[in-house]
Amino acid sequence: MMEEAGAGRGDVQVIGISYRMHGLVLVDGNLRSLRPAIIWCDSRAVGIGDDAFKALGKDICLGRPLNSPGNFTASRMKWIRDNQQEIFRSAYKMMLPGGYIAMKMTGEVRTTPSGLSEMMLWDFKDNETAGLVLDYYGIHPDLLPEVVPVFSVQGELTAEAAEELGLREGTVVSYRAGDQPNNAFSLKVLEAGEVAATAGTSGVTYGVSDRPLCDELSRLNTFVHLNHSAENPRYGILECVNGTGILNSWLKRNLETPGKPLDYEDMNRRAASAPPGSGGAWPFCPTATVRRGPCATVTRGLPCTDST
Repeated sequence: MMEEAGAGRGDVQVIGISYRMHGLVLVDGNLRSLRPAIIWCDSRAVGIGDDAFKALGKDICLGRPLNSPGNFTASRMKWIRDNQQEIFRSAYKMMLPGGYIAMKMTGEVRTTPSGLSEMMLWDFKDNETAGLVLDYYGIHPDLLPEVVPVFSVQGELTAEAAEELGLREGTVVSYRAGDQPNNAFSLKVLEAGEVAATAGTSGVTYGVSDRPLCDELSRLNTFVHLNHSAENPRYGILECVNGTGILNSWLKRNLETPGKPLDYEDMNRRAASAPPGSGGAWPFCPTATVRRGPCATVTRGLPCTDST
């Protein structure tokens, strides 16, 4: 990249970090990783999060962390505590993947309010770390990194990291964010009412609100947005549908006809020409209510029949 840009070691002024959300990395007192990271799509802590939601209660979870603890970072740390006790006892800090990258660059172990909210460790009512979740899971607050603003001097590049990266020692790391808040930021989605939509491995809509909203059915999740402050609150509300990339590929293959290959731009043009509601291809009953069916799926928008 440096060669292509015609840039030298001293031309890079600051570093920003974007990373996959919700992972868990554990290090010991020498800042060495204790085990492979548990990444965002690992589902081992689902049951732990469900139990926590029931034990803490719906009103507490949706009123303070604004979410079920779910299969997020805090629940994964509880899994470590229950299943890998030696590693848990050796842990000095727990962090998100972006925190680990920043630590390797700077030697500093830090996180942000946005990062804590990804872990399900932010209390939106008191605008601070969610002690109630830590207490319930038996996680000591000392395991958390120091909290710094998203936009701040979060550390400086060490001599060792600078040598490996081909950059200047002392270069400032001044920003970090999870992939979806960062994507919204890159699209200038910062103010209430603005929405970013992306599709890849997963399909995501990420909207910004100035009110601490929650979804009682946990289809949406609320996080601290990058430009949030107590005086000027900004909340990121995220909906994620896994597998949209492969579903789009499946649709493309099945719409193609022999001798007439189809590309994604053509699919986009076709989709843009479809009328709202697609002429009834997806039946919608205006009197349907949101409820849970036998398979615990939400039935908004389905025909009103007993079977759904």
